[in-house]
Parts: sequence; C-alpha cells; structure tokens
Amino acid sequence: MARTAPVADADTIAVLGGDLLREVFLHLPTPADLLRAALACKPFIHAARSARFLRRFRRRHPSACPLLLGCFVHRPSEDRCREDPSPLLLPAPLPAAARRVVEGGDFALSFLPDRGSSGPDPWRVLDSRSGRPLLWDRASAEQPVADPWKVLDCRNGRLLLRNRVSGELAVADPLTRRWASLPAPPAERPVGYGLVTDDGCSSVFQAFCLSEDGGGSSGLRALVLSSSELRWADAAVLAGQYNLEDSRVMQANGSLYWKLKGGERMVALNTATMAFSLLELPDFARQFSFDVIEKGDDDAGGLYLLTMLGCCIEVWGGWDDGSGVLTWTLVDKSVRFQRAMAEMIGSPQFYRHGLVVIAVVAGVVFLRNKDRLLSIDLETMKLRMLVRKDECPSALMYPYTMAWPPSCLNPTEQEVTKRKEFNHPYDGCGATSCA
Repeated sequence: MARTAPVADADTIAVLGGDLLREVFLHLPTPADLLRAALACKPFIHAARSARFLRRFRRRHPSACPLLLGCFVHRPSEDRCREDPSPLLLPAPLPAAARRVVEGGDFALSFLPDRGSSGPDPWRVLDSRSGRPLLWDRASAEQPVADPWKVLDCRNGRLLLRNRVSGELAVADPLTRRWASLPAPPAERPVGYGLVTDDGCSSVFQAFCLSEDGGGSSGLRALVLSSSELRWADAAVLAGQYNLEDSRVMQANGSLYWKLKGGERMVALNTATMAFSLLELPDFARQFSFDVIEKGDDDAGGLYLLTMLGCCIEVWGGWDDGSGVLTWTLVDKSVRFQRAMAEMIGSPQFYRHGLVVIAVVAGVVFLRNKDRLLSIDLETMKLRMLVRKDECPSALMYPYTMAWPPSCLNPTEQEVTKRKEFNHPYDGCGATSCA
C-alpha cells in the first residue's frame, strides 16, 4: 500500500509564525508559486497579505512581477490612423491564461463615459445684463470629440487619463473595466502628471499634478490626490522657473522624475516625504533619452538610469558625493544591437532616426525608432519588433502590466471566502484562487 507524506497540522504551521513564512515565500521562484502556496491554508494567505512583503517579492522578481501583458498604444485622431483612433494593446508573448484575461479587457476604453464636447452642462454663460444671463448652447455649436480622453500615465495596470473638454481626470483599469472619476486639479497651468500605485496593495493609488503657478509666485507646485479621499491637496512647491515641455514622467523607488528641457537636470518629487529636489544629470542626457529604473534592494541607495548609446544598453548609477551632488558611474553595458536591429528593420541606416527609450517595465526595455516600436528583454537580450514603420505614427505608447498584487493577496482582503480551480494569469498552468 502506498504511503502518503504527512501533512503539517495547524499547530506546526502556527509555530513557524508569519515572519518566517514570509522569508520562505520570498524565495519562491515565480508569482504563480506564491499564489499556490498562499492559498493552501489561511495562515499562509494571512502571512502573504503583507504590503511590505509583497513589495519585497516584486523587487526580487522584476522580470515576472508584475506580469507584462504588452504595450498600450494610444493613437491621436489627427494622424493617419484617424479611421480608427481607438487605443489598443499590442500583446506580449503570454501563457494561455493571461491571453484570455487580455481578450476579456477593453483597451479601447469604451467603458469610460463620453462627456461629449459640452461636458455635463451644455450651457455656458457669456454675459449678464439686468439679471438676465446670455447663454450659449455648446452642444449646438461644438463638434463632438472623437477621442475625449488623453492618457497621462500608466502604472501597474492602471491608466491616468484627462478629459480633453472638462479637464476632469480618471483612473481606469481596462482589464476589469472599472474606473474612478477624479475632479479636475485646481491648477492654473498644469505641466505634468503622474500616477503612483502601491505594489503592496493594488487597490491604492495617488495621482499627482505639477503646475506652473507655485501658489502665487514663480515655481512648480505639486498637488496630490489619494484614492482614500479623492480630493486635491497641496504637496510641495519648488521655487524658480523650470521647463517640463515634452517631458514624460518617470518613476522609481517611490519618487517621480521629470527631465527638464536641455537635459542638464531633472526634477524629482519624493512621494513619501512630499519634497522636491533638483538632480544633475550625466552628459549623455543632454542628447539621449533614458528611464529611471529600480535596481537591487530598497535600501541599496543610488539612482539608476538606463539609456541606449551606440546601440548598446547602458546603466548608469548616481550616488551623492556628500555635498548633495550626484556622481555618475557606468555600472553595466550590453552587447551591441546594431547588426540585429539593421536586419530586423531592413535598413543599416536606421540609427539616423535615433533610438528613444520609452520605458523599462518588468525587465523589458521599450524603444522607438521613428515609427517603429522595439523591445529588448534584459534577461535574455532578445530583440523583438512590436510595431513596424507606418503602422501608426505619432502614437503614445505605454508598457502595460497586470496589477500587482493579485486582488486576493491585497492586504485589504480579510479572509478567503471561497475557493475554485481556474487558470490565473500569473500562472502558466493553473492555480487555486479565492473568489
């Protein structure tokens, strides 16, 4: 008769304690393994539902956590794709379970309300005489807006959008088709936005707005809105004049970054302390694009930039020299991709159009070469072509990931109420999950 291995009883599990369980879970190879382990019993899932642990797990598995689903493409209606300007997702190679999740999403954002060109109030007051207002019917005078929402940022499966007419913001999840309406920020001249999602609890977020008003004086003013309150509050002010034109927000280690025009410096906003700082950049930043990346443990210190120089991926680290100035050092460099890119693109002159670093997400670098979109896996150094020339010029592109942590591991969840077998998108085979 075959013998079965004894199952650990509740007393044995209780002796281990949450801290020891989390250290064991931290060494599991994949997010799918963590899901299966956490859902084995209540003490396991209670141990896994720790925001600090979930952040550590993500940092330890940067290429698999969060799961990269593809690249979100937002095509402006005025370009040659105007016949169908709806946003779309260019999928990455995915297991079957993840493909089904993507297919069930709405990346055209049709679930968002169309405020129309007039907004919620179709009448605008032009003048008033003797108590009689002169009104203008916006609906009869304006043309409908074909693409009412503009994408401002994309983080952890969430999109930050702004309505082109009303100015109100929204945070949307195309996979679940859920969205939250945010009031328009009380900013005179908004110049930058950012979305911060908590990778220790996927239901929590903060929206940031940078404005060139400084509260009545010259400077940058930062406003913040949290998912718990949904109202704007002043966060920080940076005196002086700064040009954020065409600057795309970057994010790493709990801070937001905007490169200033000219490339000599960038503005940093620490979202924990709500403090601004100005950082000197290495010489290459004056001419080449880069992304701020996370590298190592949270307390490793230093600031890391990834760029593409001479068809090579380079990582530069910056450390404070003690006087408040960053000293930059080249810490990593890849092989040259010139020949592989020339063969894939079909022209040895591709470099004339430059290689723009769009973002680094889930261990993948996304690059733009004029109208082409390329990606390089930092672990395997595999090069892929995602969008070819003339398929959709002028598009805004954002790498898109599954939200981390999965909803059943969110620290806000109190208990496992129900279990069922299904294919979880973090699992290439199958996992037991709570409903």
